[in-house]
Amino acid sequence: MSKTSQTQRWAKIALRTGHLIGICGVAGGILLAQPWQALTFYWLVAICSGVAMIILDAINNWLWLVQLRGLVILFKLILLLLLGENVLANQLIMISIIILSGAIAHAPGNVRYFSVMHGRRVDSPHDTKG
Repeated sequence: MSKTSQTQRWAKIALRTGHLIGICGVAGGILLAQPWQALTFYWLVAICSGVAMIILDAINNWLWLVQLRGLVILFKLILLLLLGENVLANQLIMISIIILSGAIAHAPGNVRYFSVMHGRRVDSPHDTKG
């Protein structure tokens, strides 16, 4: 493995770890009905690491945007926009996001790499032809 790919791998591991810390803080705060101000640091960590991971994934493979793994992340972002003043609704939204995250992260490759645009599993730009 080249030095560049090792660096990228460790960068992704660091981003995922930071994202888990941020999401745990946000989800814990929402599930325990904590005030929004108490979650500011966790929101910042979750958003910054999440945006960085999205950018890296999209740059490395634009197909990520039409595969179920990318679409689920975009759907989770839409769910986050629905958070508001209703504590129960916020808790249900956060639980839904956690369920979606676990399901797509552990789904078989045929599910995660399924391209809605192509109607089949697509792993690389070479798979889009034919």
